[in-house]
Amino acid sequence: MLGLIRTSTQRKFLAIMFAALIAVNGPLLVTFFIVTKDTLEREMIAKKRVLLDANSKALSKVLWDFDYENLRKWTVAIANDRDIFSIEILDDNDKRLAFVSNNENETNIPEKEEALFSKEITHAVDGTDHVVGTLRIRFMSDRISNAAMGEVGKSVILFIVSTISVLVAALIANRFMITRPLLRLNEAIEATHRSGTRTKVDWSSSDELGRVTSAFNEMQDSLDQDEAKLLKANKRLAFLYNNTPVMLYSIDREDRIIKVSDYWLHATGYSRKNVIGRKFREFIHHEFKEEYLNNRSLLSTGRNETLEFTSVFEKADGTQLDVLITEAKDYDDSSSGRRSLSVMTDICKLKAAEAEILRQARTDFLTGLLNREGFADRLNTAIEEAGDTLEIAVLFFDLDRFKWVNDNLGHFAGDRVLQSVSREVSHLLDEGDCFGRFGGDEFAIMLSSNAVRKRAVELATRINRVLNKPIDLGGRTLQISASVGISFYPENAMNAEDLLKASDVAMYRQKNSGRNGHCVFNEKFGREAARQLEVKEVISEALKNDWFELHFQPIVDLKSRSTIGFEGLLRLVHPGKGILPPLEYIRAAEQTGGILEIGDLVLELGLQALERLHSKPEWQSTYVALNFSAAQFLPDLPANLAQKLSAHSIDPDHLVLEITETTLMQNNMGLASLIEDIRNLGCAFALDDFGTGFSSLSYMNRFPVDTVKIDSSFISGLDETAGSERANKTHALIEAIVGLSKRLELNVIAEGIENEEQLRCLIEMGVETGQGFLFGKAEPLDTVLSGHTARQPEIMSLPDMKLSNTGYG
Repeated sequence: MLGLIRTSTQRKFLAIMFAALIAVNGPLLVTFFIVTKDTLEREMIAKKRVLLDANSKALSKVLWDFDYENLRKWTVAIANDRDIFSIEILDDNDKRLAFVSNNENETNIPEKEEALFSKEITHAVDGTDHVVGTLRIRFMSDRISNAAMGEVGKSVILFIVSTISVLVAALIANRFMITRPLLRLNEAIEATHRSGTRTKVDWSSSDELGRVTSAFNEMQDSLDQDEAKLLKANKRLAFLYNNTPVMLYSIDREDRIIKVSDYWLHATGYSRKNVIGRKFREFIHHEFKEEYLNNRSLLSTGRNETLEFTSVFEKADGTQLDVLITEAKDYDDSSSGRRSLSVMTDICKLKAAEAEILRQARTDFLTGLLNREGFADRLNTAIEEAGDTLEIAVLFFDLDRFKWVNDNLGHFAGDRVLQSVSREVSHLLDEGDCFGRFGGDEFAIMLSSNAVRKRAVELATRINRVLNKPIDLGGRTLQISASVGISFYPENAMNAEDLLKASDVAMYRQKNSGRNGHCVFNEKFGREAARQLEVKEVISEALKNDWFELHFQPIVDLKSRSTIGFEGLLRLVHPGKGILPPLEYIRAAEQTGGILEIGDLVLELGLQALERLHSKPEWQSTYVALNFSAAQFLPDLPANLAQKLSAHSIDPDHLVLEITETTLMQNNMGLASLIEDIRNLGCAFALDDFGTGFSSLSYMNRFPVDTVKIDSSFISGLDETAGSERANKTHALIEAIVGLSKRLELNVIAEGIENEEQLRCLIEMGVETGQGFLFGKAEPLDTVLSGHTARQPEIMSLPDMKLSNTGYG
């Protein structure tokens, strides 16, 4: 019953109405019935009393007149009332005068069914009431009650009829005004659900239901429009999904393909029926399946929301496709299970471009050989694969005096030389050898075999031989050479970096030993390299803590032995080791580039010394000679020199710059103009260590120098026994240098004069000025200015002499 009521709005309305009637009208009706019935009964009894009073008055005269005939007629007339059970008239002595009963059985008078009304009958005579008798009337109580109920029943029936009428009217109104529009709304909803088309409600009114149905119809129109837009968007999305040049697809939890785009099919060569339902892993190359499944597990287990990885996909024709797979979770948990949104991108061209970029990053653009990074990578790989039985040799070489080619013939010519070297050396290599250029004129070769030592030495010899052949540079022929260093794995090093360092150390050893050859690394070289590194660190500390000093050796007039100038010689005074050998730290400075900072320091200390010397009257005519390295001859040197001279108020005529023949050879391009600019400032140039370099006479002719300094090696030869072959040659060479210098109007200074015999011979040969221990050692400026000779600190390891090829002694 309750189920039927719940399924119908009309039944619910009826149930509510009946419940309301029972709950509200029921008690009201019962109350109305009881109250009305009681009221009617009292009214009817009151009427009977009025009738009794009227009849008693009417009977008073009859009884006064003893008119018994009329008395009986009145009694019968009164008894005609159907509610009266009996009438009894008594005289004043309670004697019955008349009696009428409507009940045949006069003796059976139920007390509960009758009501006795008694009234005295009085007659007024001369204004005085005289009791003439008594009127007793008995009424039927049930008849009075029934009469009252009958009256009340009519009202109840009218009430019920009116209530039923209202209920029926409400039902009819509910049916037409509420139920019908609701039914039509429900029918429209069911029709929409059943057919999928938007059905409107055929109903219009100005009340709430009318507004509801109107809103529903508007909603249907809006849904139709939205559906049309969605259909259009879905068509557009499907078009984009299938025609966008990206391989789109979706797979479910079980790795089954559930959707692919047309472009995916076009790019892979498969048909849709051959891929839908298959597991995606079936299309992955077998070498990459495990990696693919591991990546997929990260997404399926929820550890990643998105995933991106590369793999190899097998196309329908069997070819392989390098792809980038990007997957994201689809959060639509439907009955078909969670799916992925996936994109597969062809990265074959990207891979090729990446390989090309990697190749270019590891390839020297000029020669096409491996660069430093590429060679080191190949060497590391070879070492990892070598094991305990295979040996590896590294040949590291650079070209001798290649800087001269760049400076004198130009960088284009230098590039052609490097290309020629790479071609010629490549012809000497086997297929498994590795050849690379590290930059500049540095090259490296890796050999790997069981008998690599003999082949490495033979190859180095063949490289020297082939590079000694003349190179045609478009009308100009150039001959070059190379210094080769050789190291072996595992004998000299256990990794690529140390192996290259070992061959580099051996190469520099060969370069310092005369170039144009090869040198095999040994442990002694390693110790020397460690010592060189230690010296480099000492130089850095010395520059930082002002350990460098200039000591000054007098330059004298040989005949008068008077001091005419000083040569400033650099000394590194270590706080714990004393004065360190110049040869060691100057060479390290030139290799590391620290020579520029040291050179600036020498110039500054020299000018400070000149300023202090000229502050003393006795030293105002002296000059100071400073050694300059080839690295210092930069384009801005004249301007910097002029600025420093002006800052110290120094006359340029009192500054002499000493350079070596090696400096002239290493820095030929533009050097002549730099020297000329500096001479125009007023400074002079001295050619140091004359006779120990190459092509000395040629450089004396090409460069504007002012003084020639005869190297001490010639002066020491004067101590030989007179008449010996060496003594005769030494005398002849010194006389030739002096004669040539005078013909060229150049000053001559003899270096390294240590005894009187040497002094006598030099004066006889016409040498006018010189320097050496005979006249004084190099001393600090304070010692020179004090006028007495302090005890010279002992020089460690090496004698106190200037470096050849550097200018710093």
